[in-house]
Amino acid sequence: MEPMDWLEDNELLLFFRRSKTVMSCMENPQTFLRQLRDHDLLLEDRYQMVSRMQSIKKIKNGLYEILDRLERKQPQDIKVFWSCVFKETILNEYPTLRLLRNDLMNGTFQSDIPPLERSETEEADKGKRKDVSEDEEEAEKQESSVKKKRKLKNRDVCDEEEEQPGPSSRVSPRKRPEKIHFSSPLKKGEKNDIWTWDLYKSQLPVTCGEKKGMLSRKRLANDEEGEREEQTDASHDSGRKVFKVTCGPLAGDLHEKRFATGTLGKSIRTETKWMTPMQFMQEACPTYLSWKKDIECEGKALGDHIKANILIHEVQCDCKLCKPRSKDLDDEKNDDECFICKTEEEEDEFVVCDKCPRSFHQKCHLPHVEDNIIDDGSQWMCTFCVYKANENLYPKESEREAALSRTISQRLLHCQYLLLCLRSADKDQIFASNPCGVLERYSSVIETPMWLNNVAGKLQKKLYQTVGEFVSDVQLIFSNSALYNQGNAGCLAMGNRLKELFDKEFNSVFNISEQTVG
Repeated sequence: MEPMDWLEDNELLLFFRRSKTVMSCMENPQTFLRQLRDHDLLLEDRYQMVSRMQSIKKIKNGLYEILDRLERKQPQDIKVFWSCVFKETILNEYPTLRLLRNDLMNGTFQSDIPPLERSETEEADKGKRKDVSEDEEEAEKQESSVKKKRKLKNRDVCDEEEEQPGPSSRVSPRKRPEKIHFSSPLKKGEKNDIWTWDLYKSQLPVTCGEKKGMLSRKRLANDEEGEREEQTDASHDSGRKVFKVTCGPLAGDLHEKRFATGTLGKSIRTETKWMTPMQFMQEACPTYLSWKKDIECEGKALGDHIKANILIHEVQCDCKLCKPRSKDLDDEKNDDECFICKTEEEEDEFVVCDKCPRSFHQKCHLPHVEDNIIDDGSQWMCTFCVYKANENLYPKESEREAALSRTISQRLLHCQYLLLCLRSADKDQIFASNPCGVLERYSSVIETPMWLNNVAGKLQKKLYQTVGEFVSDVQLIFSNSALYNQGNAGCLAMGNRLKELFDKEFNSVFNISEQTVG
């Protein structure tokens, strides 16, 4: 049961107010911001504004402003906020949020409430009131009327790891956890070592400069175990959930959240399909016998990562990986996120390719996938697979100018393929959306803005007459980036990387020889 099940709205709001500064200091908050945006707690323009910031200080200030605005403008949504950021996948990436959730679970946050507020809360829990004046009683009545529970908008807050009970399911009420008292347990005149108090049996307060935290005594007790857990936490902090694996000549990516055992959970993705570790080993070499020993994960046997608790999955659990239904097994054949925008399935259903592991939102794919195509139940191939199946059917172009002069209808598939390659390579969606209004002074520096989603829209509506017009808009994105980011080496490098990718793919798609490239 989550703390939202027994805590009052005003308690959650107070805890939110006390935690804003701590949350604003989280490193790499992109996933955190995407979660808020996906649950309608953050407007798209503010998300884009903070996502494009490069300075750590500006990111922290921008994140704090978002949280502060949420408290002031949307206090009725605080319970939804805590529900969506306490998902296990989000907690794994941000240890700060896990500590905050623990504070809510064990009642530690109550100790931060000022004496007056704490005494009123505790007296309300006990059903007792001390002597107060008539004016105070009237003020409390007015305050309690304001703090009545508000109805929240009906939202789908789905757990990414487990299937939650339906609307008709009821959860038994849970008692409040016993509060941890921060006051001294000693009587006046007694002496004792404060580190033996109950408060410090499991954790110790630590500081480093201006940063504060809690040190786990359990981890401190065993240096080797503590070091392994620290490495595991570090991998989660950096958002690392994918590992490079090899087995003989075969290479792939192992996705942590899909890993269960050797025979359950298709956790390894190659260019052509998803496989269990056992299937991956057998495809590499049928004579291999042990997937734990024969699959190498970044210089070590895969079994070593399991022993070090870097890859963990509960034995004999009831999750959909260990006890899959037919639909679950079918879902494992394709990616869990859109190949283009890198977000998971939300309101828009995925359309999955029947020839490769890729998944797409209907509007992310080019051409857009209409509902009637999904509903007819027939096999569907994505543009990547269609292009690969037909790439040898088109004549070679001797010169670049000849390719640019082609009408778009003659080479529409090629242009769609090229743009999908670019949008997928832009993993952080830096060049996807309109930069105007998000980047400072952009309109004053750039005369003709252009972005990838705009090019995709024009390609979908068939507004281009020739391949050259399409290429001109794509190249405009890169030239704008080079002009605006002259003092930003990071963004400049990303623009140059995408430009090199586009030029290379263009020459390959149109079969232009290196001698004619100018």
